This record gives sequence, structure tokens and C-alpha cells, in this order.
Amino acid sequence: MRRSLALFAAAFLLAGCGGTEPTAAAPPSPTPAAGGSWMDGFCGSLIDFAKIGEFRMPDFEQDDPANARNAMDAAFGVFAPGFDNAVTGLNGLGQAPSAEAEAARKSIVDALTPIRDKVIAAKTKLDAAPKNDKAATAEAGLAFRQIGSDINDMPDPFQQLETNASLKALAGQAPNCEKLPS
Repeated sequence: MRRSLALFAAAFLLAGCGGTEPTAAAPPSPTPAAGGSWMDGFCGSLIDFAKIGEFRMPDFEQDDPANARNAMDAAFGVFAPGFDNAVTGLNGLGQAPSAEAEAARKSIVDALTPIRDKVIAAKTKLDAAPKNDKAATAEAGLAFRQIGSDINDMPDPFQQLETNASLKALAGQAPNCEKLPS
């Protein structure tokens, strides 16, 4: 996966208290520090996901089942937490600070969730098989190839974040965004 993980940010809007009348609330006002905090959680959710782009499948001989199994274990050891931590973290962020931030979060979750489910299922099945089970290793390899195809076919969920100036603006306030590749 060679997707650019853009730095992104969101403007966090807090509902103000509007005087003493219960029906007269002040309109939301931007709070950059709070937006930076939400964005820090957003980017933090994607740190393990970013490692997927750096992963290179170890070389192994097709006729060496132990080596093939080790390669599959290494691959799923990066992909499973990468996808799962991204989906779980993004889903756990709470209320998005703006409609733009929610749209960005939702598009990423929608793109990653079905692939995460396939990765977790394939890893779970491989983990349950004996280490010397050639068929389980071969099946995991096929699943991994399909997962790679799914990754290549998914729409780039970060495109809107790369081009949206307001979302990029607060990235500098989010230390976790600095940990993502640019």
C-alpha cells in the first residue's frame, strides 16, 4: 500500500452557553486547541495503519512451509493491528468537531472496516492452525493477496484531507500527526 497519509486537522466547535434563556444558546465557536486535541486522537489512531505502507513481505521459498508461515505471521502481525487500531480508534473518537471532520473520519472507517474484517478473520484462522499446516499457510497467502487487491482497489480515503485547507490547518497542533508520513 503506497497511499499518502496526509496530515489532517479539524476545527473543533464548542456549543457556547447563551445567557439565561434555555432556548437561546450562542452559536458554536471555533476552538483550535480542542480541534488540535481531537485531531491528535485522529492521527494517533492511524499510526499503526501507516506502518502497513512501510511493510515489505519477507523473502521465503515456496517449498519451505516454515519460512512461508513465518512470512505470513509477520505480515498479519503488521496488518491486523494497523487496520484494527485505525478502525477502533477512529470509531472511539467521540463526536467530531465539525461536519468536515466527521466526513473524513467516516470515509476512512468505511474504507478500512471491510478490509480489517478480512485481515482479522485470516489471521485468526492462521493462528488457530498448527505451525506446520501447509494448507493453512497457503490459504492465508491467498487471503493476503486478496487483501492486497482490496487495498489497491479502495478509494483513497485521504484525498479530501490532502486538499482541504481547513482540515490541514490544525495538523500542526496535533503531535500524532507529525508521526505520520507526509
